[in-house]
Amino acid sequence: MKTTGRLVVLAIVLAVAVFALRACTGGDDGKDGGERSGGSGGKSPEPTVTGPTGTGVYRYVNAGLTATLDLEDGTLEIENETGHDLEAPDFYVLDARDGVQTDGKVDASTPVPAGETKTFDVTLNGIAVKDIGLAVLLIGHDNYGAFVQQ
Repeated sequence: MKTTGRLVVLAIVLAVAVFALRACTGGDDGKDGGERSGGSGGKSPEPTVTGPTGTGVYRYVNAGLTATLDLEDGTLEIENETGHDLEAPDFYVLDARDGVQTDGKVDASTPVPAGETKTFDVTLNGIAVKDIGLAVLLIGHDNYGAFVQQ
């Protein structure tokens, strides 16, 4: 095939491709019966809003450490089955409305020896339980991660 014939074939292939693409997408304005990608009948899905029930009990479980933060009773129980001593526990929470950090207070916080369980009194002021977005466990100066609301 000569060079001129190859160019004609290429032009025809490109024209068919462009036509097919526009037909599949309905154009770029959505006014000719086509839908925008990801659409299903042109309606947006109703947003699903879920959130915590407002319970003040949070739990952390990982690698032999179980921590239960009960803001309703004002306690933090640390069960240490990690095989090593843990530094004194602490916690903070983040406000679900604006992300502001509020530090909790663990009264008489002391290290928790391996194989032992200790319960500490805690207080949290300046935020309602219903507004807590995240509760985080601290062991010594280390951030161990988030509790899970129960």
